Amino acid sequence: MSSTHATSATAQTLYREIPYIAFGILLNLVPAAVISALRLPVFVDASGTIVITLALGVRAGILTGVLSFLIGGITQNPVMPAFSGTQFAIAVYVHFMARRGWFRGVGRIIPTGVGLGILAAIVSAPVIVGLFGGLTGNGASLVVAFLLATGKSVMKSVILAGLAAEPLDKTLQCLIAYWLLKGMPKTVLAGLKKGSLRQNGFVA
Repeated sequence: MSSTHATSATAQTLYREIPYIAFGILLNLVPAAVISALRLPVFVDASGTIVITLALGVRAGILTGVLSFLIGGITQNPVMPAFSGTQFAIAVYVHFMARRGWFRGVGRIIPTGVGLGILAAIVSAPVIVGLFGGLTGNGASLVVAFLLATGKSVMKSVILAGLAAEPLDKTLQCLIAYWLLKGMPKTVLAGLKKGSLRQNGFVA
């Protein structure tokens, strides 16, 4: 296949994926806006990234996560774009685990979600400390402030707060993604072949 044909095929694929990516972006941003308004110490801002990574693969998952946070920086919270790298890492991790069948049932999803939460906490911590001094204004910042008041360092406070909140948060989001995909018509999912739906039992 010539480079021109390859480029055209890639463009067509991206065009077909746009509605799914748009859905994933909404799935990231709408719950995140509610959680942020309530100042809860969780995020629920990556369900769409997880769903689209499972359904369409890592490239679409990365686009969903990064675009969500760039748009969210304009519409919701100006700090969100700084965490686009975390969304990138989430898509890569989910793709890696899903290719090995770790979204096949709740019993596997729970440890997968815990691992994702630990990864997200570690990746996000340097950004939170370096750019925001440990406090970003979300619900988790209340936990950081409490730990700082006990005499812990900024980095240690941020990491501990992340490890306290992220595993539960990301496990919940992995389960949300699982239940959403389980509830979708098989005829819709059968046409999505670039992700990891078959490896995880969503389609035969």
